[in-house]
Amino acid sequence: MSFRITTNGLFRNYRTNLHQNQERMNDSMAHVSSQRLFNSYAEDPAAASEAFQIRRNMWRTDDQIENSEYLISKFSTAFNAMDPIVDGTDESSDLSGIREALRGINGAAGSSRPILGAELKSVASSVVQLMNTKYGDEYVFAGTDGLNTPFAWKDEDDGTRSLLYRGEDVNSLSSSSSYLSEASYVDIGLGMQSDENGIVNPATAYNSALCGADYLGYGRDADGDSKNLAVLMDELGSIFTRCDSDGNYASAADEARAGVLVGKLSDAIDRVQEKHVTLSAQVNYLQTNEEQLKEVKLDMNENLEKTERMDLADAITEMMWAQYSYNAALRIGNSILSQSLIDYLN
Repeated sequence: MSFRITTNGLFRNYRTNLHQNQERMNDSMAHVSSQRLFNSYAEDPAAASEAFQIRRNMWRTDDQIENSEYLISKFSTAFNAMDPIVDGTDESSDLSGIREALRGINGAAGSSRPILGAELKSVASSVVQLMNTKYGDEYVFAGTDGLNTPFAWKDEDDGTRSLLYRGEDVNSLSSSSSYLSEASYVDIGLGMQSDENGIVNPATAYNSALCGADYLGYGRDADGDSKNLAVLMDELGSIFTRCDSDGNYASAADEARAGVLVGKLSDAIDRVQEKHVTLSAQVNYLQTNEEQLKEVKLDMNENLEKTERMDLADAITEMMWAQYSYNAALRIGNSILSQSLIDYLN
């Protein structure tokens, strides 16, 4: 029994084969263009799911790197702002130098008290100005309220002045004050987690809030005296400037008070220097963390390459073969069409 191959049937088979060859060629060209093993989820669901998970982790890591870069810049700005306070400038003495000067004002050197007093008051004002440094549009040491100036002097009726932090006297602040315990947590790749109330676990994120009162000192000691560096400098400076040209104190009370303040200012200097070193350590930690995040991203990118990237040479070879097959199909089509027309005319 023989079968008759009709012209219409031959055309249908040809068009089907030609369409398939064209699809293969288009797919191979798309693979070469994207250099991916698959261009749709349906092509390889398992690999596509894995690639999506990797990409999602990479997006999160990118955010963590960006957060780290922001914190590094902010904390570096904070460190640099405190640097002139701790290490001094061409116009003002460093804290260690001030402490040495305080130790050497007794006896014949007492005549330098008025000069040192003016220096202390000037440094106290500079300290406050430097602690009002901005990073971008926000004040660095303003805690979570970066839009408002953190520190300001307030002149009192008795001729003295108080130092305010966000509107409150720094001497009235305590460790339980809201300004000292507030936080603004940032995800830097520590596994950021929060409870059912949305409260972030501090061990899984990084606090970006810098409370200036904590760096300069706050509250009062057991004797009721300020623990703030600038306040102590300002008060001691006022006492020294009241001394006469020979360095004699204006009163016995001033002399007694100065003796107390010298020791307490020395302690405040120690605390501020320690805070400055802590800032340096924080910047180093953030930089190390950023480097680790970038290494993690590189590893993710390698895994992504293995999951979805195809070898370019193989892709080009496949595309050239698909093009060859398509062109061959076209030539066969031309042959069929020519024969069919002649057959029809006969």
